[in-house]
Amino acid sequence: MVPNMCYDRYPPTYQEKVNCEDKRLITVVGIGKVEVEPDTAILKLGVITKNEDVVMAQDENKNIMDQVIKGLVDDGVSKTEIKTIQYTVVPQYDYIEGKQDFRGYEVRHVIEITVTDINTVGMIIQNAVKNGVNYQQGLNFTVDEPDKYYEDALELSIINARDKAENIGMTLRTRINPRPIKVIEKTKRDQIKPYETAIYRDGGIPVQSGKLSIVAMVEATFEY
Repeated sequence: MVPNMCYDRYPPTYQEKVNCEDKRLITVVGIGKVEVEPDTAILKLGVITKNEDVVMAQDENKNIMDQVIKGLVDDGVSKTEIKTIQYTVVPQYDYIEGKQDFRGYEVRHVIEITVTDINTVGMIIQNAVKNGVNYQQGLNFTVDEPDKYYEDALELSIINARDKAENIGMTLRTRINPRPIKVIEKTKRDQIKPYETAIYRDGGIPVQSGKLSIVAMVEATFEY
């Protein structure tokens, strides 16, 4: 075991605690950010049909959705990248003077589509609307391998922490050991969320993906 080191992974011994407390330590927070262009789009599109006859409402919905899915496949989307995320059949009522007036059934079928060529997103939306999509729930942009970019952000956060510590050392006119004796990762990989755009309404409008920011944060302790 290396002497005079503090460890997070295992409970320290009494001697290690004494050694750490005897040191002159400084703790800083380092932040690293990587901006990447998304390479994957996630669409949530749906078909809503209404009819007083529940079977007719369902049949109509199925026929339209079949047409939508065929169009997606024709546009280059793999069937494995299309999945149902919602299917509901709900009776609809009007309330007049406190009384229920039945007006039919609403059938809602929403699918999630993963598009790996984001340059085709605008065309896919436009064609889906032409094929019968009349409900649009969301559009998100993300990256296929976020862990790779998170590792880059994590490296930058450690560099940022070291730079902060060295700047403080210069101010105090003392030398900071550039090798931290303790590093705690403050962010988690599962916090990375897709970038969500505003909902679209006209189908064929150009879609801008923007950039996705991936941030990592560490708490680092240095000796001086």
